[in-house]
Amino acid sequence: MKKLFVSAILGLAIVISCEKKQEESVHQEKTATEQSAADEHATENKEKSDDHDDHVKLELNNGAKWAANAEMKPFISEMETQLNAYQPENSDYKMLAAHLSATNDNLVKSCTMTGRPHEMLHAWLAPHMKEIEKLKKAENREEANHIVGELKESMERYHQYFN
Repeated sequence: MKKLFVSAILGLAIVISCEKKQEESVHQEKTATEQSAADEHATENKEKSDDHDDHVKLELNNGAKWAANAEMKPFISEMETQLNAYQPENSDYKMLAAHLSATNDNLVKSCTMTGRPHEMLHAWLAPHMKEIEKLKKAENREEANHIVGELKESMERYHQYFN
């Protein structure tokens, strides 16, 4: 009777263990698939962003500002806040670059603009993104501070052309 009881317990433990491993495997596959889809979407958006003529001249819409989509505005505001919080004497410019890059990624993902307004946004955004990349590669505070100044000017340009 003892042997039967021990065998039953052992068998039950194996079945439970196998089911748990199977559930973990399904969860890992699902997580990997979701991450792959998210990465693909981000790559797609980056390609869309890169797939424009960099020679389009930024201009007003018949004398008026272009309308940016509402989903993008919080990310624009967040970038401005990050830049304005930067202290040239002692802030971590590498951290600022990482934050700006992440915020910019979200900005690109949130863009649903099309046509001429989208072209104009890209005419502003492409150089802005290049400045963020330069900041990520800055080798010293002096270089970083200069680039932060360029980024702040870029934000001013955004406000000149978009509302």
